[in-house]
Amino acid sequence: MYRIAKWLVSLCRVRQKGHCLRVLYGFWRTMDRHDVAVSFFYARLDKGFTMTEYDANSPTVKEELNALDEMFASSRHYRNSGEFCELMKFIGRFTKYSPYNCLLLYTQNPAVSYVATPNQWFKRFGRFPKQDARPLVILAPQSPVVFVYDLKDTEGKPVPEKLFRPYVTDGQLNKSIFDKTVHNALVHGIDVREITLRHNNGGGAMRLTPASRKAFRGLNPSPLAEFMILLDRNDVLEDKYSVLVHELGHIFCGHLGNTEESWWPDRQGHDKSIVEAEAESIAFLVCRRKGLISHSDKYLSGYLTGPDREVPPVSLYAILKATKYIEDMAQYKWIKPKKTKHKKNENKKE
Repeated sequence: MYRIAKWLVSLCRVRQKGHCLRVLYGFWRTMDRHDVAVSFFYARLDKGFTMTEYDANSPTVKEELNALDEMFASSRHYRNSGEFCELMKFIGRFTKYSPYNCLLLYTQNPAVSYVATPNQWFKRFGRFPKQDARPLVILAPQSPVVFVYDLKDTEGKPVPEKLFRPYVTDGQLNKSIFDKTVHNALVHGIDVREITLRHNNGGGAMRLTPASRKAFRGLNPSPLAEFMILLDRNDVLEDKYSVLVHELGHIFCGHLGNTEESWWPDRQGHDKSIVEAEAESIAFLVCRRKGLISHSDKYLSGYLTGPDREVPPVSLYAILKATKYIEDMAQYKWIKPKKTKHKKNENKKE
């Protein structure tokens, strides 16, 4: 719990919420966990903890954000393959909340089925939190934290049947999602091309060097691109998107390095088991949250499962951050990257 508390504080830091610490401290006391986290919170308060402008590459913020990976690395619970798969499936189900908030919900109660604020429960379903209901905390824009309640902790009118099965997948992808993602990839210097690939070659991502540009000169890669992703034009749309997300996961996790303009770190040199586990986890989350069943489902249920399997030392922070960013890329076409290395986002819709 100490690790979770430290991560909560780091998220509060990047959200520039000056009174988050005291609110979260009160929450942890009500959850009878302050004996674990209190020393950390008081240490931050005593040091005059101040909010700083978000800069993922600054040493201070980078150290704080790494608290999530420290928690993951030190916890045998999350390193167990079965528990890791359950965490991924949980995040994949709650599509209305960000991956970070899904992780917060899972650490507090992995058995939740449907959560909403008291106001949402009343307006949408005519229900209220029970008198002894225990709130769950998540982060939200323009406020320090928001408290939500699980369906089981509310009472009132009967709920619609779909609330008990809200995660039905239809297996179809809107083409505009694919097109927006491809467009926004190029905004980041990532040229996505469709070609006819050999059998069993699903595609790949590469760094564009003089040698690779020469090898693929027939494709005429964009002169502004630093990376290129190849997709099989014969694949169905859903498979193309799954491969695209997988390869974007490799790039945004830093497996191919970065450039002076990249918002992601340079994490080259990791073992293949780590980079593939990270990319497949990202593909699983993005596709599952879009209602798709991808080959990543088989990967997570096959490669990572087993009573004594241990998950490679992946970066959970990198996985969740890349997942959220790729989801954002499908919303609308950007003029410039939403995140940059040196300045805050001033992105506008076209």
